[in-house]
Amino acid sequence: MEFRTLQTFQVVAEELNFTKAAIKLNYSQPTVTKHIRSLEEHLGTILLEKRRGKYVLTYAGEQLYKRAINILREVNLIEGIPSEYGKNYLIQLQGHDYYCFRYFLPAIRQISKKNPTLSFQLHGSSNEETISQLLKNEIDIGIISGNIASSDLNYETIDFESVVLCINTKYYRSNFQLEDYFERYPIVVDQSEYYNYHNSFKQSLNTPQIIDSTSDEVVQEAVLNNSMLGIVRAGRIRHLIDSKQISIIKELSTNEPVNVVINKASSNHESIQNLYSLICQQSQAHSKTAKVQWI
Repeated sequence: MEFRTLQTFQVVAEELNFTKAAIKLNYSQPTVTKHIRSLEEHLGTILLEKRRGKYVLTYAGEQLYKRAINILREVNLIEGIPSEYGKNYLIQLQGHDYYCFRYFLPAIRQISKKNPTLSFQLHGSSNEETISQLLKNEIDIGIISGNIASSDLNYETIDFESVVLCINTKYYRSNFQLEDYFERYPIVVDQSEYYNYHNSFKQSLNTPQIIDSTSDEVVQEAVLNNSMLGIVRAGRIRHLIDSKQISIIKELSTNEPVNVVINKASSNHESIQNLYSLICQQSQAHSKTAKVQWI
């Protein structure tokens, strides 16, 4: 039995007129007649008969009509399931390595339990590259630090972090002023982050030597192994601060936003939108927990 013959029977049963049913189905009348005859042959019973020039359902026809409605309703529900639920759909995620670990992984663990057919690919990348690939729709969701200025992107702020001037702990001196550090060490900065740190050094007698780099991994390496100062977002070196390998000399700015970002063109994709919403929800839960103070 084919579903289309069952669909034809449902319409004929409702119209009780082959011509009207053919018009409604956009079939020819012989095609409708063929579907009904095929169904009757398959079931071995008569479904419609003529009485006083009009078609009526037989008892078998009435019983089949009741069941056909339920069967076709279930088929329509199945056909309405998004296509990604029937195949292993890949979601592309991108952001700084720390953001991938901090924000993406918890959400991936949760959503994978509900939809095991989804798979994920995480790319560690700079802000600039992540924004570029989001705009070109080459990735699905990104994590960006700093402000967003594009009407093609939807975003929500999920966290805030500080930008700090830091140094290897073995070179940190509590009695040093900024001038003392600037006299001895250059500063390495990830230029792709566009940090607004210049105002913080205006009062210094010594002008610091600035070395531009292309990533905060270079900054981290310079601080840990090359006797240099670094300007970096605190979250990205939190494990080094907590382990006392790196010390903060000065907090240069606070409340720098961290945003989860999606291209507006992807917002209609159910699985991508669900993951995006979950990341936002988890960050809100984390914020509420972080505000609890123990006395």
